[in-house]
Amino acid sequence: MVASQTSVSQQHSSCYTDEGLIQRFVDGFIQGNPILLSNPNLRTEPLFKSMQLIAGHDVIATAYLQDPPIRAVVHHGSPYSSILKQALLAENFYPLARTGQSQQYVYQYCLPPEGYELRCTTAKELWRVCWGRGFSLRSGIPLDLLVWGGASSRNHENWRSLRGIDCDQGKLQLKLLGGSLAIASSDLVVWAQQKSSHPSPREQRTRPNLRGYYRLRN
Repeated sequence: MVASQTSVSQQHSSCYTDEGLIQRFVDGFIQGNPILLSNPNLRTEPLFKSMQLIAGHDVIATAYLQDPPIRAVVHHGSPYSSILKQALLAENFYPLARTGQSQQYVYQYCLPPEGYELRCTTAKELWRVCWGRGFSLRSGIPLDLLVWGGASSRNHENWRSLRGIDCDQGKLQLKLLGGSLAIASSDLVVWAQQKSSHPSPREQRTRPNLRGYYRLRN
């Protein structure tokens, strides 16, 4: 377990690109190894039970290393957030919830329900996917799409069938089985699409030794 007494890996990192430093931040978060890195634009700062990624005076992300499930809170208003998002998605960490602050998402480890593939897009892009498949808003959407419908829980998962999408006062209303979700078109949505009857092989990356995570899938 990571504690305040845990030694911090300090490395000469001026040669790191922004992408390389962000990847090391993600690796340290997942491995529970707080690291001290910096280049002219970015730096990491280990704190008690957490580690921050900072650009200038702005905190881009805070990774919580101990309290299960491990998670990273990412501020998507930063010019580096896209790089950080891709690095986290590559490790199967998805923005499953939002905090009370604008453009701030909580990333946690997640695998798709059996027979599905995960996606992470804006709500507008999900809406376009539905339209592009030839289904209008009024005719409904087939049940091969699932949407993560809210904050995660240790006791249950929150995948819900997507039944339709409406626009109401500038926001998109995702009509889900058992309720609805009102979000801005630019908000991130985690959703899953059922694989075809002849899916291509795809190895799922699991982390049996990941500290304090719980596996989110049906």
